[in-house]
Amino acid sequence: PVSARWDAALRGAARPAARATVYPPAAAPFDARLLSWSVTSDRSSQTRRTVQAVLAPETVRGLSGITVQGAYVQLDVGLDYLDGSAELIPQGRFRIDAEDTQRPDGGIAIQGYGREKAVADDRFTRPRTEAAGNGALDTITKLLQESVPGVAVVRRTTRDARIPRTTWDRERWEAIDGTDGSLARAIGVEVWADGRGAFVISPVPTLADPPVWTVDAGPGGVLVTAAASTSAAGVYNVVVVTGDPGTGSTPVGPVIVEDRATASPTRVSGPFGRRVRHYSSPLIRTVGQADTAGRSLLANSLGLAEGLSFTSVPNAALEPGDVVRVIPEGEEPQLHIIDRIQLSSSGAMSCDTRSTKGDET
Repeated sequence: PVSARWDAALRGAARPAARATVYPPAAAPFDARLLSWSVTSDRSSQTRRTVQAVLAPETVRGLSGITVQGAYVQLDVGLDYLDGSAELIPQGRFRIDAEDTQRPDGGIAIQGYGREKAVADDRFTRPRTEAAGNGALDTITKLLQESVPGVAVVRRTTRDARIPRTTWDRERWEAIDGTDGSLARAIGVEVWADGRGAFVISPVPTLADPPVWTVDAGPGGVLVTAAASTSAAGVYNVVVVTGDPGTGSTPVGPVIVEDRATASPTRVSGPFGRRVRHYSSPLIRTVGQADTAGRSLLANSLGLAEGLSFTSVPNAALEPGDVVRVIPEGEEPQLHIIDRIQLSSSGAMSCDTRSTKGDET
C-alpha cells in the first residue's frame, strides 16, 4: 500500500530515496549511510530477494555492526517528495552472508539474502514426521517459525487441507514450498518472505487479479524500453494430478485440469495441441484438493509463451506476482504478471513479465 501522492510523484517531481538499517547480533539497530545498492526480487527463485549494497566506510563492523555472524540489513526504498517528507517501501530484511571492506575509503560491500535462506539452511537433523490430520497452513507456519522464532506469518489464503502422516528426510524448505512433495504445492499456494521480513502464504497469481499499476509510454508515462519474446519452453496446458499416500489407502485421481478458455492461445482444442504435465503428491487426499493443486500449477504455466521485459521509472511498491497494465507507444494495453524485478540506486527499474496474449496474425 502507498499514499495517494505516490503514483503522481513517480511521474512528476520527486527523487529516489533509500535507507539501510543494520540489525547487529549484539547491539541495538542503527541506520547506516548507503553509497549504492541493488535488489533483485524473483518469484521463481527459492530465496525471493537478494541485495548487494555498499555502506559508508564509517559503518560499525563486528558483532555490534556489520558481520556475517547473524547481522541483518533492512533496506527501504522510495521517494523524497522535495517538501521535507519521504515515503519509503520495505524491500527486504536481508541476512548478511558476505562482506568486503574496501580500504581505505571505499566502503563496506555486503551481499544479503531474504529470510527464505535462513529456513532453507536450517535442514532437518533427522527425518521429520508430521502426524496425520494436521492442517497444511499450520504445518507450514510451524516449520517457518522453528527456523525464525517469532516471525510473522501472513495468510492471504483460506486454502487448506488436512495432511496424511508425512515424513521429510532433510530439506526443510522443500517440505514447505518449491517441490512436488511440498505442502504449498499440494494446496495451490506459494510461500515467500516480504519486504519487512514476514512470511506470506498467498495464492498463485493469475491475470484475473486486478492490475496495480499502469506502465505507459509517451508524455507523462513511465515506460522507458520494452522487448517482447515468445517461447513454448516449459508451457503445458494439461495437468494430471494424483495422490498416493503410500499407506495402503485408495489413491486419489487421476484428476485432469485443462486450459479450455475459448480465447486462450494455448487451449487444448486449438492449434497449440496438448502438452501434458503429471503431478503426484502423497499430500493429496481428496479430489477437490487435487483439482485446486492442478489449477494452480496450470496458472503458473500459462502465459510463459508471451514474455515482456521492460524498463521503467523505478516503482519500489511493486512485488513479483503483481499484475500490471503495459501500454507500449502505439500499441493496445496488455496485462502482464511480474515475475522478476531489479531495482538499484543507479537507474531505471527492470522487470520480466508474462502474459497469455497470443501472437496476432
